[in-house]
Amino acid sequence: MISPMIYLALLALLVDDPKPVTPVPDKYPPPLPYMTDTELNWRWIHAGAPVGSIRIRFSPIQDQQQNLWRLDSRLSWKRDGRALDVRQKTDFSGKNLKPVSLQRQLSVEATAGGLTDLITAAEFKAEEVRIVVRDPRSGNQVDRVIPLKENCLLLGNQSFEHWLLIGKRLVLSEPKTISALIPGEYRFIDLEFRKERAEKIGDLTVQRWNVSSNAFEAKVWIGENGEVERYRQGEVEIQRIRKRPASASDSPKSPPAGNGSSADGLDEADSQEGEKKG
Repeated sequence: MISPMIYLALLALLVDDPKPVTPVPDKYPPPLPYMTDTELNWRWIHAGAPVGSIRIRFSPIQDQQQNLWRLDSRLSWKRDGRALDVRQKTDFSGKNLKPVSLQRQLSVEATAGGLTDLITAAEFKAEEVRIVVRDPRSGNQVDRVIPLKENCLLLGNQSFEHWLLIGKRLVLSEPKTISALIPGEYRFIDLEFRKERAEKIGDLTVQRWNVSSNAFEAKVWIGENGEVERYRQGEVEIQRIRKRPASASDSPKSPPAGNGSSADGLDEADSQEGEKKG
């Protein structure tokens, strides 16, 4: 018996003169200064010791008619007998960087025993956001709808990727204040920004900003196009890892006669610093 899936595939092959499918190019340019569909990496440091890393993939959502984009991230963090794993997808508008939806899965495991799981989902409309937080182990769930503030952005707990949106907003308009929603806490905080001075991180010229709110104070280093290179909050830093572009001297060379060794042409990552609201 032919399965339905195979049967449909066979029908497609029997269509006379099928029209070729022409790929539709992206309608909108990337709204953030990062390579799309490429893994971006930042290193987490606490009191000088590495404690974790976050991997972020920035890509367009297939339906480009609406100019929607996604930050797909995974944070792995371990310190003092606790291991944290956070997977999160943040969809946002390329037009104004406003959030569209969020999906988050948090897992916390303690060496002494105990496991915590939380799933958070948020759907944004013009004037309100619906936030659902669920504990899959107990079945408990909180479902809330709260009004949105004008031009608000996201800043979730352990969500460094949201600083990529804030960094771009800073270079676009240099606002003195940004309202940021913490989805898991159903509340907004007002972030106040003050430009301090230009600095160098490796070969890059960046602008250092001071960030303050009623919950925390931090420093963030941002490139001229909005790239977040470093973030520092208390003893925590989050450092961007950049790969040096390959040069002719880095390419593998043929071993000399009588020598079985060859030059190692691996590119290593430059480290830079940065942190996030946790």
